[in-house]
Amino acid sequence: KAGTPVSSLAVGTLIKINENGAPVEYMVVNQGLPSSMYDASCDGCWVLRKDIAESRAWDSTNNDYKNSDIHAYLNGNWTSRYEAGILSQIKQVKIPYQNGTGSGGSVASGANGLRCKSFLLSGYELGWETNPEYFPRDGAKLSYFSSGTSSSANNKRIANYNGSAAYWWTRSPSPDDTDYVRNVFFDGNYGHLGCGGTCGVRPALVLPSTALVDQDLNLIET
Repeated sequence: KAGTPVSSLAVGTLIKINENGAPVEYMVVNQGLPSSMYDASCDGCWVLRKDIAESRAWDSTNNDYKNSDIHAYLNGNWTSRYEAGILSQIKQVKIPYQNGTGSGGSVASGANGLRCKSFLLSGYELGWETNPEYFPRDGAKLSYFSSGTSSSANNKRIANYNGSAAYWWTRSPSPDDTDYVRNVFFDGNYGHLGCGGTCGVRPALVLPSTALVDQDLNLIET
């Protein structure tokens, strides 16, 4: 099939991926590996859902991402939104993550990263690597985002839910804590919320660099 490889798309480009048969916008947020913390599985076109999909709890027990309800959901029921010809193109990746709780774990990365197809972004990936006291070092900044908490950096993190800016989850637990998880405020700055609270879900995916979009930027099913 003729099309444009996603590897040629500029960061910030919006492509469309069908969910339950209807096109949904996803933004290209990185091309290639964000840093050496990521193993080769993560080499591709990183896309982030433009809008918050839904609001739900992160976990009912603690802030251990690997064993969280949200990780199980994003790699279980969530993936049923995609047709087989799309799901087969979403890469199985190993992402850096805090292995354990915020106070009882440590970052695992590279080949020891967490296997997943769909995931939440980390604070460092969103550009908060300048605030290490508030985030585990569970990733590296994606090229779309800007470092720090200036209004221009925060504006790139704002996401809408049903048409209005809303809070959304990261995968990063609050350090030195077993309950709280870092989230993104409606104004794009960071905050935190107990893992049992409800907050927006905005999944990220990595597509192979060879995946194709048509002239209207729809991801072509294989």
